[in-house]
Amino acid sequence: MIASGVILIIAFLDAIKVIKKSPQHFTPIKRLFKILTPIYITFLIIAIIANIIGMTSLSNLLMMGVLLSTVLGIVVNLTVKVIASLIVILFKVKKSTNIEALTTMVNATHKRIQPILVWIGLFVWIMFTIKAFDLSNIFFSWLDSLMTTKWEIGETVISLGGILAFIGIFVVTILLAKLVATILQDDWMINILPRGLASAISLILRIIIVTAGFYIAVAAVGIDLSKLGFIIGALGVGIGFGLQNVVLNFISGLILAFERPINLGDTIEVDQEFGVVTNIGIRSSTIKSYSGYESIIPNGDLIAKKVNNHTLANRDRRSKIHMKTAASADPLKVIELFNNIASTHPVIYKDPAPKTYFYGYDLEGNLSFALLFWTTFSDTLKTNSAISLEIYFALKEASIQAPVPVRRIIKD
Repeated sequence: MIASGVILIIAFLDAIKVIKKSPQHFTPIKRLFKILTPIYITFLIIAIIANIIGMTSLSNLLMMGVLLSTVLGIVVNLTVKVIASLIVILFKVKKSTNIEALTTMVNATHKRIQPILVWIGLFVWIMFTIKAFDLSNIFFSWLDSLMTTKWEIGETVISLGGILAFIGIFVVTILLAKLVATILQDDWMINILPRGLASAISLILRIIIVTAGFYIAVAAVGIDLSKLGFIIGALGVGIGFGLQNVVLNFISGLILAFERPINLGDTIEVDQEFGVVTNIGIRSSTIKSYSGYESIIPNGDLIAKKVNNHTLANRDRRSKIHMKTAASADPLKVIELFNNIASTHPVIYKDPAPKTYFYGYDLEGNLSFALLFWTTFSDTLKTNSAISLEIYFALKEASIQAPVPVRRIIKD
């Protein structure tokens, strides 16, 4: 037993060196291992001393507790990695999945699913560690006595266990609602589900989870909700009068979830704000402008006011570039030149084909043209700039003069 204790101490010291050398491979357990290692080494030293002085039962308990806890920790850590790897393999087996979707699914597995597995594994490890050190009876009896501590408030009996259950259920509810929102608003879920459905499901599930969680948490305390009907009704009337805007925005959030007039990633214009929708919440939504700032828009405004959604049904946009030439230019040649430039550009749609229109003379006597073509909404600005540059160089190469500003001074 002394030899086993020495070997375990050497193994722990060697593990410390390995983790310091390659910390990136032990990210989930690095902090826990750093805390437990000095404690376990201390237990092993006590076990060796106890064995020397004849306290073999204590020595055996500490030795086996440290050994079983360590082995179980290794098994749990490997199990988490294996399950996460199997999920990734299942994604890769699907031949219909493209590279982009596969990458987002793998990243989501490591970012979302693996932390959940780590927390589950940590709970299992703690339970078995308590049992390995033969502390399960003491722990559960202490926990039972703690939970049964009660206070009487009128006819209502509230226990410490109920309060802890309320806090635990409430915290788990908030974390679960946040987890659902995070998963359903990830890029990989948005790409898998139909457009706008992920945000709608996220909003509805969050409302259901928070409502059900609050009801269960209150019931766990021991409060009879049927006796609070009058208070809840009065509170509802007070909320209806005092928090009308909050209720309006909440109902508007539900309407947005079901009708889906705007979705995550849409480019919208509302109340002089123009940007991309980054979040659709229960009370408000967030729009990130192209200048970089974010605007918080109440959901009621998105329902009551005029909203221009530039990407709701499709992302096809028509661009219009105005150009002028000198009066001496040949209009037919200019039209042909503009159409050829737009037709050969890679991001401009071939159907409908680009067209150039001649508007005749302007007020200064120059020829006025307009080139119309279709492209994707996200390519509009850079395509307009590229086409304008090509037209400039093409007119220069064809010796077609640009319009010369004319100013006339009339002298009495």
